[in-house]
Amino acid sequence: MYANDYDGKLPLNDVDRWLFDVSYWTTDIVLKTGAFDRHIFYCPSWRQRDRIIFWRYGENLPLGTPEGYLQPEPQDVATRKNYHRILGYFWLIDFEDPQGRHRAQQPMRAGGPEKEWVRSVIGTKQAPALVELITDVTASNGPDRTTSDFTMATGGCWDRWRVRDRSSHLKKGSRPAGGNILFVDGHVQWRRFEEMELCWPYGASGNPCFWW
Repeated sequence: MYANDYDGKLPLNDVDRWLFDVSYWTTDIVLKTGAFDRHIFYCPSWRQRDRIIFWRYGENLPLGTPEGYLQPEPQDVATRKNYHRILGYFWLIDFEDPQGRHRAQQPMRAGGPEKEWVRSVIGTKQAPALVELITDVTASNGPDRTTSDFTMATGGCWDRWRVRDRSSHLKKGSRPAGGNILFVDGHVQWRRFEEMELCWPYGASGNPCFWW
C-alpha cells in the first residue's frame, strides 16, 4: 500500500541489525499507511513473540511488563529511528541511514543463489515473483540443519532476559516444518524446511543462524 503511493518505493528500515529488528519509525509508516495494529507484525504460530517487551524492545522494558503498560513511547524522531522492535517475521526490505548507506552484508551465504535486499517493488534485479520480501522466522543455534536446535537461538533477548529466539511453524519439538514467503509481486508461497538455505549470517557460522 505504501509503495503504491510512493512510486514503488518501500519504507526502508532505519536500523541495520537482525532481520526481525525494525525501527519504531519504519513500523510507524506501515501502521499509518494501512490503519493496522501491531499484531500484524507477528505470526499466529508463535504467539509468545507478540508481547509488549518485544514490540517495545528499544526501551528495555523488564521481563513481565504487563501488556497494558501505559507509559507512552518516546516521540522524538531521532529516537524512533534508532530504537527497534523485534517482530515475528524476517524483514528483507533494505536499510538506509542518514548518509544514504545500505546493507553491505549479502543476504545469502557464499555460493548460494543470488538474493537481494529490496528497496522498491518496481526496481528489483530479478523478476518480482522471484524476490523474497517478508518471511516467517526460522532461526537456529548453529549452521547445521540436522544437529542444530531451532528453539535455542541466542541473541539480545538472551542477554537481556534469558529468553531464547526460536522458529515459527515447528514440528516434532525443535524441528521446523517450513515457512511462508511473501514475494515482491504479492504472492505467498509455503517453503518446506528441506528447501530452505542458510541465509544469515553471511558464511556458515554463528548463532543465531537464519534460514529461508
